[in-house]
Amino acid sequence: MYIQEISIDIKTNLSKNELFEAFELLMSYYRGNGQTQGKIESLYIENNKIVTLPFTLKKNALDKKHNNQYVHKQIAKIEQLGGSKIKFKTVGKTNVDYKQPCTCKKPDFYILITNYVTIDSPLTCGTCNDTVPLYKLPEYYDYGYMPILSWETNYQSCDRLNMNCEVGERWALNQMENIQSQLSKQGRKICKRIEVLTGVPTFYYLHNYRRYKGDNKKRPCPSCNKKWNLKTPLHDFYDFKCDACRIVSTISTMA
Repeated sequence: MYIQEISIDIKTNLSKNELFEAFELLMSYYRGNGQTQGKIESLYIENNKIVTLPFTLKKNALDKKHNNQYVHKQIAKIEQLGGSKIKFKTVGKTNVDYKQPCTCKKPDFYILITNYVTIDSPLTCGTCNDTVPLYKLPEYYDYGYMPILSWETNYQSCDRLNMNCEVGERWALNQMENIQSQLSKQGRKICKRIEVLTGVPTFYYLHNYRRYKGDNKKRPCPSCNKKWNLKTPLHDFYDFKCDACRIVSTISTMA
């Protein structure tokens, strides 16, 4: 993943706090448009300069061609308030082996999946198994992708409760495993919408962690009750895939 630097030299007498808040709003717009990843960018003031260091999947993720109207308007507002132009610079990569996200022209399918530690896009390509920048999709809602990001944070919150174990673990695990849970319904609704927008079949990842031994590939799809096991794991990870219900899953690690 790339680390970007976005900065502006303050050349007006405007309150730095006001400009700082305007910058925070810009970062939320970038996030909502799928151009930056996670909510962990460092935003700070140094003398008469404001700097932020967001993460992006691609080096050119902050190019103007990817901006939506909210990003454009906020940049113009900040430049007027600060009396100078915003500067953009790629600082480097998070690691030297970082791979570019999906470059497939037309994926065979997408998978909606995330977890509590990742800041990658919640959408992966079923063909190459690489992450898909959300801004590569047609606009989902209100010039951006906030409903997808809302599901992402909901899922990650459940996964975090599950991993922490002491508070809400069973409830959170049920949200991730039960095809009829609120979380699963929210995610599958998003998958259907992405499929309509892109014409690409979009699958929902259903978490599977059984506390007892005995999980096997013979169990049927939890939605249609038909056979869905794969002879060979997809991308060495997914053991189940139902084309009719648009669900993928794995053998439990407790099996």
